[in-house]
Amino acid sequence: MNLCPPVDPFAAWRPLLAGLPGLDEADRIRRGAAVLAAMPRPPVGLTEHQVIHRQNKLAVRYYAPAPSTDHDGPPVVVVPSMINRATICDLEPDRSLVGALSQAGHPTYLVDWGVPGPEDAHDDVGHVLLTLLQRSIDRIQRHDSRQRHDSRQRHGSRRRPVTLLGYCQGGTLAAAYAALRPDDVGGLIALNAPVRFSEGGRFADFAAAAHLDLDTTIDDDGLVPVELMAAAFKLLDPVGSWTRFLAIDAAATAAAAGQPRRLARVLARERWLEENVPMPGRFAREFIRATYQEDRLLDGTWMVRAQNVDLSAITCPVLVLACRRDFIAPPAACQPLADAVGSRDVQRELLDTGHIGVVVGSFGPRVFYPLVDGWLRTHLDESPT
Repeated sequence: MNLCPPVDPFAAWRPLLAGLPGLDEADRIRRGAAVLAAMPRPPVGLTEHQVIHRQNKLAVRYYAPAPSTDHDGPPVVVVPSMINRATICDLEPDRSLVGALSQAGHPTYLVDWGVPGPEDAHDDVGHVLLTLLQRSIDRIQRHDSRQRHDSRQRHGSRRRPVTLLGYCQGGTLAAAYAALRPDDVGGLIALNAPVRFSEGGRFADFAAAAHLDLDTTIDDDGLVPVELMAAAFKLLDPVGSWTRFLAIDAAATAAAAGQPRRLARVLARERWLEENVPMPGRFAREFIRATYQEDRLLDGTWMVRAQNVDLSAITCPVLVLACRRDFIAPPAACQPLADAVGSRDVQRELLDTGHIGVVVGSFGPRVFYPLVDGWLRTHLDESPT
């Protein structure tokens, strides 16, 4: 069935009203919304890889280092948030975190948490950290050992500690894992990873115990629905939809002028924003209560399966990255990690970008990817024996 295009009530008057404040912007918002509704989303996650481990919904993806590079750094394990698709780390071929790291010569692995179902509702933080992530790291170490043995690299086939690169909630989880299993982790990169949750900005306000009753809102026998999570993120940025539509209209205008790549970029990001992932109810209740409601990570009182998450147990090299224009994980929430760890080799950087743009915007290939590559080479490269 063909649908008639929406009627524009200002059509007859538009030539007379052109230039009036607000009208042109409203028109652009309307056009952007129409483009978003009509255009198909481009494919994502296109960087060549191999799945080396699966457990339930989780998959570990391996991105082999470019053969032209002469590099023998340890495996880099990218740990994204559990509430969004892992494709944020491989959204486009030229703006792919995992692609950039592998092309720079780093053996790169991506923990793709997958999409949990009702049967996963009882998964708690302990299961995520000490079963799913710990087993993934074990498989990664084995795989890395085999790869090096097969290529006859100079250090043989011994198992090496991994470098964890955690993003957003994934960075918080990576830091917690490094505290619980420090022998597994030879380096930690925390990108926009909150640890002082009282400084968590708009999300801390939303998740505060005074506003969010976990016992009545989240059922630990079910999943946190994507609709609830999508609504929460819209509340964090009330005008975000309007600015998105303006950006889409601008990209569509550029595409009509012979620059289709710009629209493809915008739509790839929209695809990721639309693909929220539900969280296991038990994990969500435990995580939100221990972090945003009780702020127990920095003071060392968070217990995971009767084990204390003590950030001072992290003695490996640490890189703490925060973004100046991040309202999801503000710098004040992320930077205290640098002072909480027990490492003597800590570097902190405040990047002039936002929460998502740091990974998939032009800032990624210009600044962020080279920064991470340089830090890995300077702090974690192995010397010849």
